[in-house]
Amino acid sequence: MAIKKALRLRKTGVSTSAALFTLYSNRVESGRAECFQQLAWEIDKVTSGGNTRVRLYIEGHGYKHFIEEQDIPAASTLYTYSKPLYLYESERLALEIDQAQTATAVKLFGTGYWQSIWEGG
Repeated sequence: MAIKKALRLRKTGVSTSAALFTLYSNRVESGRAECFQQLAWEIDKVTSGGNTRVRLYIEGHGYKHFIEEQDIPAASTLYTYSKPLYLYESERLALEIDQAQTATAVKLFGTGYWQSIWEGG
């Protein structure tokens, strides 16, 4: 049985213009699988425009695998996702803010575990 090792995600970013802004985690390394058991995100400014949203997804293998969406997000509100979320080699988490204002601070946090994996054995 593979040993589970603690995993913490702390990513922050600031949008440079009023547009679509995406904050990415690091890609999962080869020979490793990651499981996030709790994710949380926050933006410090409300989005501009009427049809706005924040989307959490897994990016990898040429497509976006959408996980969660928050329509019309409020500023300085902590949003959470609390279901197991598995990522494998070359995948990464992404938090996409539609119509972010210039200089919007974005934070993405996660806790979980990672394990070494190998084929064949």
